[in-house]
Order: sequence, then structure tokens, then C-alpha cells
Amino acid sequence: MESHIRNRENNHSYRNSFARLKTNSLAIATGLISGLIYTICVIFIALAPKPTMDFFSYILHADINNLVRVVSWGSFIVGLLFWSVGTGLYVGLIARFYNSMIPK
Repeated sequence: MESHIRNRENNHSYRNSFARLKTNSLAIATGLISGLIYTICVIFIALAPKPTMDFFSYILHADINNLVRVVSWGSFIVGLLFWSVGTGLYVGLIARFYNSMIPK
């Protein structure tokens, strides 16, 4: 009797070994974190444009020092919306796709 219960529990845990993602929670959390990172990046560009562009040139393996950097309230708001909402939607779609691939 006891072995039958253990087999049933093991079978249940095997079938549900993949965790389903909470799509909305993951999308919102990703959007908020992306917005925060974007805001920090804009602050660095506004306060220290040369060192910030040198840093990103180093990371991207490209000379981006000659790019025009426009930091205004309008560009900040548009960029913040793009990166936070866009990234949240993107991750939400990935989570939905991941959940659809989990065996039932």
C-alpha cells in the first residue's frame, strides 16, 4: 500500500517537474527593472557623457563617441516607455511560449 502511494507521488512530481511561469508577474518585473536600468543609464549620460560613451564603446567594440546624444525630458520618457513596456511585452511573450511547451 505504501509503495503504491510513493509511486503515485513520484509519478505526479515527474509530470509536474517543469514550473509554469507567471507570465504577468515576470513581464511586470522585467519591465520595471528595465526601466530602472534605463533611468540609471540616462543619468550617467547626462552627468558624465564622455566616460559613459567610452565605457559603452569598450563594451560594444565600436567607436560610438561621435554619436549625437540627445537627453531631454521627451527623449527620456519615450525611451523609458520603449524599454520598460517593450521589454515587458517581449518577456511576457517568451513566458507564454515557454509555458505552452511544458508537457501537460
